[in-house]
Amino acid sequence: MLGLLLLLMMTHGMFGVSPAQPQYTRTVWRVQDGLPEDTVQALAETKDGYLWVGTTGGLTRFDGTRSSMYEASSSMPALGVNSIFCLEPSGDGGLWIGAEGGGLLHLLNGQVRSYGVASGLTDGFVRAVLEDRQGTVWVGTDNGLFKVKGNRVERVEMAAGMGPLAVHAISEDREGRIWVGGSRLLTIEDGKLHFYDLPGSYSSNRVKTVLQTTDGALWVGTVNGLERLEGEKFKRVPEVEGTVRTLKQAADGTLWIGTIGNGLWTYKQGVFSHLTGLLPSNTVLKIFEDADHQIWLGLQAGLVRLNQTSVHVVPLPGGADADFATISGNGDGSLWAVSSGVYKISDGVARPYQFKELPGVMVRNVFRDHEGDLWVGTDGSGAFHITKHGTVHYSAPRELTNNFVRGFLETRRGEVWIGTDEGLSHVTPQGMRKLTMKDGLVHFSIRSLFEDHTGDVWIGTEQGLSHWHEGRFVKDVATETLRQEKVWSIYEDLTHTIWYGTRDHGLFRYQDGQIAHFSTAQGLVSNSIYQILEDPHRRFWLSGPNTISSMDERQLHKVPISADHLSVSLYTMPYGAEDAQMYGGRQPSGYLAPDGSVWFPSSKGPTHIVLDSPSAPSLPRITLQSVTLDGRSLPFAGTVELPARMTRLEFGYAPLSLQPQGGIRYQYRLKGFDKGWVYAGTNLTASYTNLPAGYYRFEVEAFDVGDPARVMEAHVEVHREPFLWQTWWFLVLSVAVLLLLTWVIYRLRMHQVRLRFKAVLEERGRLAREMHDTVIQGCTSVSALLEAVASRRQEPNPVVEDLLSHARTQVRATIDEARYAVWNLRHDDGEAIDLPTSIEAISKQTTKEFEVEVDCKVEGEVYSVPGSISRELLMVVREAVYDAALHGQPNKISITTCYDAKRLSILVVDDGVGFQTGVVPAEGHYGIIGMYERMKRVSGEFELTSEPGKGTRAELSIARPALVLKKAEAWR
Repeated sequence: MLGLLLLLMMTHGMFGVSPAQPQYTRTVWRVQDGLPEDTVQALAETKDGYLWVGTTGGLTRFDGTRSSMYEASSSMPALGVNSIFCLEPSGDGGLWIGAEGGGLLHLLNGQVRSYGVASGLTDGFVRAVLEDRQGTVWVGTDNGLFKVKGNRVERVEMAAGMGPLAVHAISEDREGRIWVGGSRLLTIEDGKLHFYDLPGSYSSNRVKTVLQTTDGALWVGTVNGLERLEGEKFKRVPEVEGTVRTLKQAADGTLWIGTIGNGLWTYKQGVFSHLTGLLPSNTVLKIFEDADHQIWLGLQAGLVRLNQTSVHVVPLPGGADADFATISGNGDGSLWAVSSGVYKISDGVARPYQFKELPGVMVRNVFRDHEGDLWVGTDGSGAFHITKHGTVHYSAPRELTNNFVRGFLETRRGEVWIGTDEGLSHVTPQGMRKLTMKDGLVHFSIRSLFEDHTGDVWIGTEQGLSHWHEGRFVKDVATETLRQEKVWSIYEDLTHTIWYGTRDHGLFRYQDGQIAHFSTAQGLVSNSIYQILEDPHRRFWLSGPNTISSMDERQLHKVPISADHLSVSLYTMPYGAEDAQMYGGRQPSGYLAPDGSVWFPSSKGPTHIVLDSPSAPSLPRITLQSVTLDGRSLPFAGTVELPARMTRLEFGYAPLSLQPQGGIRYQYRLKGFDKGWVYAGTNLTASYTNLPAGYYRFEVEAFDVGDPARVMEAHVEVHREPFLWQTWWFLVLSVAVLLLLTWVIYRLRMHQVRLRFKAVLEERGRLAREMHDTVIQGCTSVSALLEAVASRRQEPNPVVEDLLSHARTQVRATIDEARYAVWNLRHDDGEAIDLPTSIEAISKQTTKEFEVEVDCKVEGEVYSVPGSISRELLMVVREAVYDAALHGQPNKISITTCYDAKRLSILVVDDGVGFQTGVVPAEGHYGIIGMYERMKRVSGEFELTSEPGKGTRAELSIARPALVLKKAEAWR
């Protein structure tokens, strides 16, 4: 019995309070965490949100993550000494600092004003500072009470005609009276002093702290304990022993009491509680509540933050550290907790319970069915059904597949399924049926059982999922997808979506015949899911090996599976249970109570979480802490100016929040450089290299993983100077110089081309002259001789005439080809040609040579034709006219040039002998085939028609757009 009492006392001390009372998470900071020394004597929060911590080794400013030290020897020489005894925020946003030997200081915007003996203080040992609601600053030292007046201080008690007063505490009550405690206790009202006598000797009733609570009660902490004013007299509070150093009433009405050597106490609703085992030291020097209603404690062994948690651990008598645990409701508001024994939890207290029907049996789980009967699963003794009519025992091998029971399931039809280590047993009104792998069960080791809205039963096993439908096992997408998974929990939500929690691979959603998968990649806290619960707020609760988390179930239907920003809330175990392990794999591993709270079994005892309503986490104000360029700090009050020559740029940022920041994550981007946000996790720096010249904006956002849509942002503008060659005027000048050089080179090149072209033309002219003077003149002479021979013959000889005719033809063709070559040599392809005038010249030359009348006519408005096309057209016309004159024996040849809006056409018609177009071979390269080829080359058309005795008609034409295109090509 004595051992049990000792154990109860130990578990009570571990969690600090009874399970029905608040429990807290604890965070401790010491020298290794940034404190100057471990002894914390003073705490204050200024308007900018920083927590100031006064220690025996100096002053530090804390933003919730980092500490900045202020020491007399370096950062604050005006301090004189390092030991800080009291702190008080000032109305102007600054801070009043009371030092042990260094006097009074006022810190504002980095500037320090000092008040010492020269300012009117009797000594530099300041023990108390208060700025009242009127803005008056009261200062207490070991030798006097003072008020600050401008740059000086005035003594108060000596002016009132009393002797020296040692002051250790100053406070203001709701009526505006100033209470002063130390060697005496007194009040100051309208300049008048009123003294109070405390019980006990002079040495024992010295005052350390004074506080009036919201109910009007006045509390005084003395060397001998705690006193409370009742009427006009103070009476001793017997519950609290030891020197009471500090008092603080929290926003929830709790009075916190800190003692020297006797730890921490609370007083609420008339009850004193001693919080033992919660702190690293029993000497509490300062209690402070910040703007977020967190309790901060200055101890002899560091700084402590206490956060009230919604997670309560109910300690089990005898401990709960077994290899399994289950928890279930009992129907009357109480719960069954099973671990190393069976416990019944009522009113937040766990009491051992023994089933008289099961003496000496090791129980695994307890389940109460809809009729109020109990089903008890055991560890090796089978299952027991306890009813008001008696107890029924089910065991292997007769009714069960195995005597080690993993869980129970009662269906809406009143049937009961019993899962064991080696299979299933199905209890129906018709009898008992055992189901194993031979019957289609995917695996023998049962982990979870669930009935969906259709009445189908889902069985999670150690190696896959089974689906029982209408009396048999069936396969579907879910069973196939999860065939190798350890399915430890199954749940169906209001939309009839079924969820599967697995031991190794997270959460699976089965909806509309499709499976979706969620894991830590999408934001889950753990891939091991022991139990799935859903509360009335449609909030999913997931337990894992050492975590409990929650999230809005509806977001799991909206968030893409590829996303990584599920809003998940993680719950911290209270102090003393931080290393608690959750239990799973045996049912039930969690319980949703009728009041909407949730229970989970853990190695420290049943864990109870009560949330009144979903609340959004408070986000920290994020601030830029530093901008570093190649190891050198830069100012960042305005735009950060960067030189052109730089290598590495680094931004340091930090949250400004005194709350726990375990769920805070960060992302940043350098706008103008980064394509998107860079996820930083918990990293508080961002680095950049190879940053081009230009203007940028560095932005950093903080968000809570429980609500990533809500963010806090900080930003700073950044400008990097360009190198000389990167400036706009340098680029403009460079482009101008480049264009000038290009133009000069072009001009030089064109000059060279013209010189070469001129030389070529001169050479071609020389060749043309030589050909004209030699080849053409010689051929002309031969032609004249042949004509003369032909004209003087008197006797006809067909053979001779034929030879003469052929010779005449060949000579004329040679002359024509020579003239064509001379033409090419004398003319530039791109040179413009007056087409009508050139055709007129051809007609005159033909009349002169062949004594044939040639008529030229032009129709339409003449427009320009590119030189290269004109030359080809002219050659075709010349060939057609010469062929007609040479072979057609015409009396007249007519040439009609028609300038139409759509086409340019030239018609050559003669009244000669004609020929059969299909049988007459081409004569020479520039015959009929040559005319076709020339017109094809300029995208034109050529048509030749002739009949014997009816003359010949040659028409060449080219479309107007082709003239423009060819002109552009010629220009290029």
